[in-house]
Amino acid sequence: MFVAILILLILPFTDTSNIKGSNYKPLFIFAFWIFAFNFLVLMWLGSCHVEPPFIIAGQIATVYYFLHFLFIIPLFGIIDNILSIIGINWKATSYLMTNNPLTHTTIKKINNKNKKNIENNKAEDKREEKLHDFLSNSKTQTNWMLG
Repeated sequence: MFVAILILLILPFTDTSNIKGSNYKPLFIFAFWIFAFNFLVLMWLGSCHVEPPFIIAGQIATVYYFLHFLFIIPLFGIIDNILSIIGINWKATSYLMTNNPLTHTTIKKINNKNKKNIENNKAEDKREEKLHDFLSNSKTQTNWMLG
């Protein structure tokens, strides 16, 4: 009984996933609901009489309770890390795929934004050049200062 409570203390060390928070880990959510069901089964079995079918069921549920913390959480953390790396690589390569029509539209949008930015930068450079020319001309400077 004491070990069942102490095993909760190793939980921060057994979570090997790079992703913190269970909202982004579907395997962990699945394991959590199995663990919650197992916890309810253990509570029910604790209220039952000590008889052969309940003893075996209690032993199986207890084994799963400890396996959840010692084996399943670290294993699912490693699997989530692998899946996140595959997902990041898949997103990166999906932009490079040329047969995908969505990629073509995305690339066109990015190119159009870049063209607009380049045009805006050129217009801004021209304005700066005109201002520089205006201010660098000594006659203009004196006439401008004298009003």
